[in-house]
Amino acid sequence: MADALPHPKFSSTRRAGPLVFVSGQMAFGTDLRIVGNDVVEQTRTCLEHIERHLSAVGLTRADIVKTTVWLTRVDDFRAFDQAYGGFFEGMTLPSRSTVRADLMLPGALVEIEAIAQIKETQR
Repeated sequence: MADALPHPKFSSTRRAGPLVFVSGQMAFGTDLRIVGNDVVEQTRTCLEHIERHLSAVGLTRADIVKTTVWLTRVDDFRAFDQAYGGFFEGMTLPSRSTVRADLMLPGALVEIEAIAQIKETQR
């Protein structure tokens, strides 16, 4: 298990007009250590964190319009994509950019950020 990260200095969510930006989420457990041994588990955890942050401002996963994803290993793309698709099953998929990158913590396999839109009826 990777070392815990000192509490990061950024806002988890930030509203700008009708958009809510959710900062990049890693598969952190409650002690800010990476949890999950594979990209599927870590992807689910990242997406659950995003969903929790959106819920705190009255939004759901269905409000996500764009995600950006960083994977540490290109070989994980297929498994990641299956887990990601399962999270959005039955709804319109957000647009997405996916790139390979080194992440800030050892053991981190994926990081995901999201942009959600507040609908006219929610404003």
